[in-house]
Amino acid sequence: MARVTLDKLRKVYDNGYEAVHDVSLDVDDGEFVVLVGPSGCGKSTTLRMVAGLESISSGTLRIGERVVNDVAPKDRDIAMVFQNYALYPHMDVFDNMAFGLKLRKLPKAEIRERVEAAAATLGLGGVLDRKPKALSGGQRQRVALGRAIVRNPAVFLFDEPLSNLDAKLRVQTRTEISKLHRDLGATMMYVTHDQVEAMTMGDRIVVLHDGFVQQVAPPLELYARPANVFVAGFIGSPAMNFIQGTLNGAQFRSTSGSVIVDLSKKPTPEGDVTLGVRPEDLYTEGNAPSTKRLSDPFVGTVEVEEPMGNEVVAYVRIDPDNRLVARLEPQPIDDGEDAARLRIDLDKIHLFDAETGRALAA
Repeated sequence: MARVTLDKLRKVYDNGYEAVHDVSLDVDDGEFVVLVGPSGCGKSTTLRMVAGLESISSGTLRIGERVVNDVAPKDRDIAMVFQNYALYPHMDVFDNMAFGLKLRKLPKAEIRERVEAAAATLGLGGVLDRKPKALSGGQRQRVALGRAIVRNPAVFLFDEPLSNLDAKLRVQTRTEISKLHRDLGATMMYVTHDQVEAMTMGDRIVVLHDGFVQQVAPPLELYARPANVFVAGFIGSPAMNFIQGTLNGAQFRSTSGSVIVDLSKKPTPEGDVTLGVRPEDLYTEGNAPSTKRLSDPFVGTVEVEEPMGNEVVAYVRIDPDNRLVARLEPQPIDDGEDAARLRIDLDKIHLFDAETGRALAA
């Protein structure tokens, strides 16, 4: 396995469009790093530069101690798994997994040993003689994984490999990939637009937006201490609630005046800010725990309730400019005529500069 180092990597296309801006990242030997962000953020382009499928406009890329900017993809000692399985339909599973090894002219006995070992790891031992058309989507994706594993590369690269699977198979296959990482101790870089995949799989997550790195952190740190409004709103489902307002001393007042929160200490600086609160950190009068430090209540109108079994997701209109999403215990929340009195956990408040979007001390 190997360490991957990206030092101010840029990608500028011939028409002048800059897809990736000075991305710097160290992926440790054996680490699982996930690149996540919305469509067009530059995550796949970054991965393709690591793979050698996109040229690097400037910056330096190292795999191990070797600079590989101008090294051909086949000579970078990487294996890539794509969203498209790209299996050969006329070959059976064994030959699909063995194809790359045959091109390298490895001994037949070694090829069989590697393929059978990978098939056992992925639960494909009973389908080695089947053609891809006789496999399920999950099995086809595992064949694509097996084709990468048998090469024993220094680095595994995954470009949205679960996008073509249904919801149940996505959960199953992402578990298999995480287990595979633990078993192999391999260096892996994984691209997805799905923040649930990112949170459940990565040792560290790289959040990208418009070609810029927004934050690099372990999943729980990213969730608890987002660096800016974009990260706070992208990570978490349902997304974080944002309320525009002003800080005056230790008091936050929303622009409409509907929400007033007295903070425990005076944040810095004062002025226009965005207050962020996650849905699970909102409580109604009826389910507010006595152990929490909560804000004074403010009143809203319940527009929609979504019962999920273990919780209720409630959409509460505070004023014309603000609708908050709350994750509550599964019990009636109305205070009569669809009214709800909400309170915020004061220890879970996030504050962001209204102009730059950067996180402030809350």
